[in-house]
Amino acid sequence: MTLRLAPVAVGLLLAAGQAWGQDVPLTEQDILTQIVGKTIEWKMFDGQIVNVELTPTGKANVSGAYNDVGKWRMDGAGGYCIAWNKSPMNESCVKVVKRDGVLVSLRDGAVRATLVSVK
Repeated sequence: MTLRLAPVAVGLLLAAGQAWGQDVPLTEQDILTQIVGKTIEWKMFDGQIVNVELTPTGKANVSGAYNDVGKWRMDGAGGYCIAWNKSPMNESCVKVVKRDGVLVSLRDGAVRATLVSVK
């Protein structure tokens, strides 16, 4: 009897772990209310800190470890793209998700940055 219950218990533990570690994408409305018009401090994957501001008019500013200005646009639910003036031909698109209670920025499924603060 115990042997039959063990796989069920393991399955429940695995399911609980997956639910905790699941990414919850921000909606377009979430991005507009939580990110746009604010200065977002991100800790980049390499440890550098940048401050990004996405304006309601489509302008983007970054300062800190990298400094530039550019244009941004929504990219479906939970995502946005930025074309920086220093590299306008290389638009960069990310998805913003809540992972274990913290906002992270993903590109191609990999974490690019973790939210530090919102001002």
